[in-house]
Amino acid sequence: MSAKAIREATGKIILNKALASVPSYAQGQFASVDASTNWDTLVNENPWLKTTPLVTKPDQLIKRRGKLGLIKVNADLPTVKKWIEERLEKDIQ
Repeated sequence: MSAKAIREATGKIILNKALASVPSYAQGQFASVDASTNWDTLVNENPWLKTTPLVTKPDQLIKRRGKLGLIKVNADLPTVKKWIEERLEKDIQ
């Protein structure tokens, strides 16, 4: 267990950098979205978003995201975009 909480995106960046030289390591792909994200730019920079089944979840150090219904799995890009827009900048209790 870590001594300090870190966000999932930060953890993936650290893992990708640390394991880049390992031949059998498949680099994790991810894209972070916030209220200022331009979806067209995001998709242009990450074309795999259009063809890969996606998982979306808040990266806000929330425990029990699955039990709270805050994870969407095996979704396409339009579904993910709608799911995020419905929940973005809303309080969760």
